This record gives sequence, structure tokens and C-alpha cells, in this order.
Amino acid sequence: MQLSKIALSIGSSATLKLNEMANTMKKQGKQVIHLGGGEPEFDIPEMALNYSIEKLNTKRIKYTATTGLSELKEEIARYTKKCYGISISNANIVISSGAKQSIYNFLMSVLNPGDEVIFPAPYWVSYPEMVKMLYANPVIAKPENGLLCSIEDINKKITSNTKAIMLNTPNNPSGLIYGEDFIKEIVGICEEKNIFLLMDDIYNKLVFDNVKIPSAFEFSNRDMENSLIVSINGVSKTFSMTGFRIGWSISSKNLALAMGKIQAQITSCPSELSQIAALGALREGDIFTQKMVKELKEKRDILYEEIKKIKKVKIEKPQGTFYSFPDFSLYEKDSRKLSEKLINEIGVVTVPGIEFGIEGHLRISYCGKREDIIKGVNKIREYLDK
Repeated sequence: MQLSKIALSIGSSATLKLNEMANTMKKQGKQVIHLGGGEPEFDIPEMALNYSIEKLNTKRIKYTATTGLSELKEEIARYTKKCYGISISNANIVISSGAKQSIYNFLMSVLNPGDEVIFPAPYWVSYPEMVKMLYANPVIAKPENGLLCSIEDINKKITSNTKAIMLNTPNNPSGLIYGEDFIKEIVGICEEKNIFLLMDDIYNKLVFDNVKIPSAFEFSNRDMENSLIVSINGVSKTFSMTGFRIGWSISSKNLALAMGKIQAQITSCPSELSQIAALGALREGDIFTQKMVKELKEKRDILYEEIKKIKKVKIEKPQGTFYSFPDFSLYEKDSRKLSEKLINEIGVVTVPGIEFGIEGHLRISYCGKREDIIKGVNKIREYLDK
């Protein structure tokens, strides 16, 4: 059997691989504490449940329009107005089978072979592989200091081949947020140089300590139909609905039309049942999200205090998401090696920092149970500081 060069060149998702490993170990009767998770452990919103049951009771789940249900688009438009202060029409929205598909639709719509896409490290593990799948080149901007890139770090990576910049804030894996000055400058650079700016906003409601999430649209000098900004969002993280696989993009109508044509040839349309559930979630809105954020903040504080007890670990306090990205390099610079030791020798799952483009760090999540967070970090501390 001869596979394509693309299939042979693409790496496996490190996070999904670790999930499978943890599940296998549990089935073998081994004790495992999973601190590498990427989904909130909360029940779905009540209205999402009720809307799903009502739809199932009709006994009719059918195809929808390729880019999604009009009713859900109208709710997304209201959500967008509330989050970003911009008015959009249904034609600006493409609903997809998860935010990952929304990102891929965008990349397929704008990239040609040899184009370059810049994103700061640490980055979400799928970004480089998605770009490479389209015969384009991922370009990593690494911060000179800390875990947030400066404008200079990004600017020096821009070439005549740069087609897009992708920015995830709050950031997976660090939980840190790019500030207003940075967003304003990056929008200005993209509009001056005619570069697309993809804002991966999937965690934009999971924010603590009254930190403000700046909107890229706020600093744009272009109207929506000439905008180079694309916002990606969904219900997976904000509404604890990862299994429903509903995400969406907000863009100019021309770009949305292109993304819709591409989606039509790949998945036809998102699940009607999942879209109905997402409609319920958005209508329940902040009532649900605020409860989840309150609990995640408490877990963030627990994790942060426990990690500080590990003698030679450095950590920046997460401002959002449900991830932290502590620096373990004074114990072991090879993050894959350290992660493997922790899972094999003490049964604690973490994600190697190198998968996110930064060596020496581990991604440690706090979306699980409080007792697992405390016990897991204590096991790491006892192992490293013995």
C-alpha cells in the first residue's frame, strides 16, 4: 500500500494520543491521574439538553443548509454583537463541525502551495499540521521573553509569502492573554500588508480576574466586507459541549462563501441535532458560562498554589482557559522524556511542551476534579523533589 506524501508527513495529535494511552492504562487496572485533558468536565447547559430532547422526539434529524441553520446563525450574530460590538448578517457566518473545521475551511480558502502562515509559540498542536496539509509553510514566532510574543517577534517573521497570521488568545497551552496594545498593532500590520488575521477565540469567555479580552474588530479600519479578520469560535469549551462538534467562523461574505463551498464538498453540513443543541446553549448564555468560570478559577488557584510548591518549577499564572504551562527545564529539558516518565512511573498524564513549540515545559490542565489536581501535582512534586 502506497500512502500519500501528506499522510506520511503529518504527525499524530499528541493530546489525543495521550488520552488514548491514559484510557488504555485505566482499562488495564492501573491508577492514572489525567492532568492533560482538553475539555471541561461539566454537564452541558440545561437548554442544550432540552432542545436536543425536543428535536429527537420529532424523530426527524435531517441535512441542513451547508453553512448551518438560519436560526442558529441569528443567535450567533447576537452573540457576536455582544462579544465584539459588531453587527453581522447570516452571510458572514459559516457553522461547521467544530472550530477545527472552521480553521481548516479558512486555510483551504486562502492558502496556495508555498504560502506562509505565522503563529506564535506556544501554539495549539494542530496549527502546523493543518498548514502543511495544504502544502503551505508554518512559520513559528518564538517569544524572546516569557510566553507571549512581542510585535517585534511577529514582525521579523513576515515575508512577501506571508498569507495569514493565526492568534489564539486566551492561549492554549499557557492560559495567557495578548493585551490591547498587541492586538491593535497586529491588526494594523495585517491591514497595512494585506495579511489575513485569524483570531482563534474558542476560549474568549473563559477568563479570570476581570481581565479584558480585546477584540481585533475594535481596531480595524475596514468594514466587515473588506475585513481581513476572521474570528473562530464554538460551543465546545465555553459551553462544555466538545462532543457536539459545533464551531463557526465570522468573516467577510466573500470569504464565507468560499469556506461554504469547501465545506459542502467535505462534510456537506454540520449535524442538525448538534446545531439545535448549540442554539439552546447560546440562548442560556452567560448564566451557564459564569458558573463554569467561577469553578475553573477556583481550580486554577488550587493548581497554581500546588505547582509553586515544586522547588525548581517556574509558572506564569494563567489568565484564562483551563491550562497552565509551567517550566520544568531545571529538572529535565526534554519535555517528551519528562512526560513519559511521569505517566509510566507515577501514573500522571501531562502534555510535553515541545508539542506546542516550546521545550522544557509541560501543559497541565485544571479542568478535572479538584482532588485529582492536588493529588496529581503532589505526586509530581514528590517524584521530582525526592
